Amino acid sequence: MQIGEQCWFAENLRTELYRNGDFIPANLSDSEWSSTASGAVAVYGEDSGCESYSPDGDACDPAWSLNEYGRLYNWYAVDDARGLCPSMWHVPTDEEWIVMSDFLGGSSVAGYQMKTNYGWYNGGSGSNSIGYAGLASGFRRITGSFDNAGISGNWWSSSLSVSSAWYRDLDSVDSNLDRGTHSQNFGFSVRCIKDTE
Repeated sequence: MQIGEQCWFAENLRTELYRNGDFIPANLSDSEWSSTASGAVAVYGEDSGCESYSPDGDACDPAWSLNEYGRLYNWYAVDDARGLCPSMWHVPTDEEWIVMSDFLGGSSVAGYQMKTNYGWYNGGSGSNSIGYAGLASGFRRITGSFDNAGISGNWWSSSLSVSSAWYRDLDSVDSNLDRGTHSQNFGFSVRCIKDTE
C-alpha cells in the first residue's frame, strides 16, 4: 500500500519465523515473557490474563485474534539481526513513522485516516481512507497479560530511546497517531515498510 513515497504492508505481520527460517520463540508463560531479553512472539488471548473490548468478536479467543490481528512481537524480535520482515522489507524507523504522519497532515489527524471503519470500541472507528487498515489489536504487557483489544492498536518502530523503544499508537477515543516509548518486553503489532533503493 502506497502512502506518499513509502510502501507499507496493508496488514499486521503474522510470521512465526525470522527471515532466515529460524523460529521465533512462542507460547511463553507470563514470567518467561516478562524476563526474556530475546525475541518472542505471542497471539492475543493465548493465556487467561486477557481483556476484550472488540465489538466484532472475542479477542480472548486466540484463533479469532490471530486471524483478525496477526501476531504481537516484543522489541527484541524487531531488533534481531535475522530480520523480522521479508526480504526487501524492514520494520520502520521512528523517522519513517514521522514521514508518514507528516504526509497525512500531522499526528493529530493521521489516526482517523489509518483506523479501519469497524472493530473499534464505542464508535471509535476511522475512515481507512489511505488503506492502512489499522485495527485495535491491543498489546501484551510486560507482565504477560493481554489488554486493550478493541481500544488501541500499537506498532513498533525499530528505533531505540535509551533503554526503551519508540512505537506508534491509535486509540478509540481520538483521531491521533500518538508517538511514545515503551519497555522492550511489551508485545506490539508490526507493520513492514519497503526498503528504498
